Amino acid sequence: MILYTILLIVVFLVFVAFVREKVYVYSDGIKIKDVMYPLWIPNDTIVSVSMIDKMPKLIYRTNGTGLGRIQKGYFTIKKSDDQHSENATLYTRNSNIPAIEIRTTTGLVYINLKNEDLTKELFDDIKNNVKILKENDLNFNAKRPRTYRSVVIIFLFLFILLFPVLFVNYSNEIIVNNDMVKIEGEYEMEVPLSDVDTILLIEKLPAIKLRTNGISTRKVNIGHFKTSDGRRCRLYVNNDVPLYIEIRRDVTPVASENQSNLIFINRKTVEETRMLYEEIFNSMYN
Repeated sequence: MILYTILLIVVFLVFVAFVREKVYVYSDGIKIKDVMYPLWIPNDTIVSVSMIDKMPKLIYRTNGTGLGRIQKGYFTIKKSDDQHSENATLYTRNSNIPAIEIRTTTGLVYINLKNEDLTKELFDDIKNNVKILKENDLNFNAKRPRTYRSVVIIFLFLFILLFPVLFVNYSNEIIVNNDMVKIEGEYEMEVPLSDVDTILLIEKLPAIKLRTNGISTRKVNIGHFKTSDGRRCRLYVNNDVPLYIEIRRDVTPVASENQSNLIFINRKTVEETRMLYEEIFNSMYN
């Protein structure tokens, strides 16, 4: 589950990086439309617009994402070792080609597209349509773009992603009939009673070393696990209930991990677990 969560986060960051922003040039400013980092650059905040051959050094990422040559979001940059660092908003698709540098009263903005020709066309569009104002016409009270939107989206994504792991109370239905113990729900399985060699009522699980494929939360452990002595097992247990049923099957060879020979189950209370044990025991020997 942890690896699955990490994988989804990586996929989300890759998605954010690859979703291409759109740049619209108007006579009163430049609008950058983006899922995570939208930006409006009013004309009265633009100090200069120029083409640069090389991107400045990135000191650190304030709130942004990067993948290879793609950089997007809010960064701190430094043009050279003898200059002070500055705030910059990046929309660069290729760090190896020239970029458009827009200096504003609130910081720097860097934009380039997937190739040099498209970047040059955008630069010409900006130069032809956006008026560079004189210093006494600039709006020095303009504030740097807020990062709240990207932060909210990230936290919302993580909440949706982690909600099942942190808050959902997984459970399995265990059904016993004359010849079968059937576990329904997550990681369901069937255990023919004819395969059961031993059934025990225990108060403590063996030490679990590894979850190979399953769900572990504060309340439950469900799925495929491995004990500290290397035995594969299946767990369907409520962690708050200090009583477990240990089922040992006698099937050799085990066809697959889905047919584990060691299974631990319980129910939501000690009393229900005892009743389940008696039900399985009576079905085996009566």
